[in-house]
Amino acid sequence: MTDAANPVPRMLGRLRALMLRHLYLYMASWPRMVEVIYWPIVNMISWGFTSSYLLKKVAHVEFVSSTMVIGTLLMEFFIRMNMTMLVSFIEEIWSRNLGHLFASPIGLREYIGGITIVSIIRVLIAIVPAILLADYLFGYSLFSLGPPLIPIVILLLMAGAWLGMLIVAMMLHYGLAAEWVAWMAGWSFSALFAPYYAVSVLPPVMQWMARALPGSYIFDSVKSILAGEGVQAENLWIAFALNLFYLGLASWILSRSYRSARRRGGLIQMGE
Repeated sequence: MTDAANPVPRMLGRLRALMLRHLYLYMASWPRMVEVIYWPIVNMISWGFTSSYLLKKVAHVEFVSSTMVIGTLLMEFFIRMNMTMLVSFIEEIWSRNLGHLFASPIGLREYIGGITIVSIIRVLIAIVPAILLADYLFGYSLFSLGPPLIPIVILLLMAGAWLGMLIVAMMLHYGLAAEWVAWMAGWSFSALFAPYYAVSVLPPVMQWMARALPGSYIFDSVKSILAGEGVQAENLWIAFALNLFYLGLASWILSRSYRSARRRGGLIQMGE
């Protein structure tokens, strides 16, 4: 079967081109690379020293201390995932390149696939220094979670991906008018994911909202592991099912927002 008859090689080629475009942008700019690793380190150090202070001043808080540090590191996978997808998209708006990009053979699926893969790479680059520092400064290793760490990280990246897709959809629909909401979106989920405390401490309405999100089930499993009670596999499966649901919903909303933006000429008009 020739390339003309089989669109997959061409699609993979465009996907590779998108990935390289963003990767070269960061490889050629050291300030961008510094920004990538800066915030995870700052957040980890802030919560790490807070936990160290509690450990010295309050008896029997080892579990709380480890939960704060490990929870902070894991939340970065979710936060950085959706934030890097937002940055990749919003830079196209700032440079007025969105219309030119989609005037090319690149389709929406290829574009989202490209920035998703690039975002995963950027997240891993950003988190590694914070993980090493957490172990060196505070003695808490993310790898102490054992084999469940792999599905936990994957589930958090999935959650960050569908939120990133929703943010892109919102930006396509509302343009830069929604920029300030887009920057806050990821952090708005932090309280509902309950990375440092039990969901039961939340008000009833917020508890209901938390249980509708995969993050609360992921961090229930994390806290169970840290407490020595083992992984709660059923919670991870629930989180996986919720992630699949939200990925499907986000894909549908993004597709509708993209088609609407094309019809009204929003891809060309969008810019600073």
